[in-house]
Amino acid sequence: MKINKSSLLFLLTLSLSACHEPSFTVTSDFTYKDDSFDINESLNRVNNVNAHVVLLYGQSNADGVSYNQYLESKDNTKFQEYKEGYDNVMINYYNDGGASSSEYKFIKCTLGCGCSKDTFGPEMGIAEELHYVYKNEPTFIIKWTWGGTTLRDQWLDNHHNRGNLYNSAMDFTLKCLSYMQTCGYILSIDGICWMQGENDSFINDWRAYYRDTDAFVAQLRHDLSSYKKDIKFIDAAINEDEGMWMYPQAINKAKKDYAETSSLNYFIDTNALGITTRNEPEGNVDFAHYDSLSMVKLGQEFGKIITDNKKIRN
Repeated sequence: MKINKSSLLFLLTLSLSACHEPSFTVTSDFTYKDDSFDINESLNRVNNVNAHVVLLYGQSNADGVSYNQYLESKDNTKFQEYKEGYDNVMINYYNDGGASSSEYKFIKCTLGCGCSKDTFGPEMGIAEELHYVYKNEPTFIIKWTWGGTTLRDQWLDNHHNRGNLYNSAMDFTLKCLSYMQTCGYILSIDGICWMQGENDSFINDWRAYYRDTDAFVAQLRHDLSSYKKDIKFIDAAINEDEGMWMYPQAINKAKKDYAETSSLNYFIDTNALGITTRNEPEGNVDFAHYDSLSMVKLGQEFGKIITDNKKIRN
């Protein structure tokens, strides 16, 4: 989500949203907004096999703008592991760069599932944890991401209604889930991973982002309730250190406070973990997007919460 001057000026001229205590109740069912594609055949047919499902949504740090080449140079062992992927972890993904699983198919989760074939996102660290905890149990990641977007105006509409991005993501998700069911899998959604907030941080209003998150999560849990009633929602802080965002502390306060409202909500403090954006690409640093080893750590943290794996493996 690189911010140019014209975009910055536009965002800074947005009016401050009215502030009130967040409270939200779902009042209507989700309906498909886009029937223009189908999930194509890619999975073997099975007979009532239990399967784990993880959803990954957000903007460009969920897309993945961390470069494979820097992971290779800084941790070649991890690079080779991720390049090979894991036999029990599949992914179907779509993002705004046009990168997607070929013809909306499930493929092995490996490097190159980011915003281009040269990059990766949190899915790799997630896949690592899922593989080592779930062993040979079939596991699927459904990833739908769009860089440079706001929760308040694009994922949502008027702060609480389902927005265009929400509808597209949910359409993709439900079609993936339906396809997996037709293949004979019994599905359980183990968690929703959310990496977003940078483009909402140009307004200093933590209550508004809290309210938006409240609405967003309520919609998600409602629309996915036929697969699981109590779905974990795992949120991650945006970067506060490099001066890219106007009011990152406000966004992170909203995220942290919302996580404390339910045992199903989680907050990953990426800043406390030392996750950085200051090192890559070398000679032309992209301060908006996570360095390769930081992206590994972010994905692993998502995965540990999904699997309840609190121990750090060697």
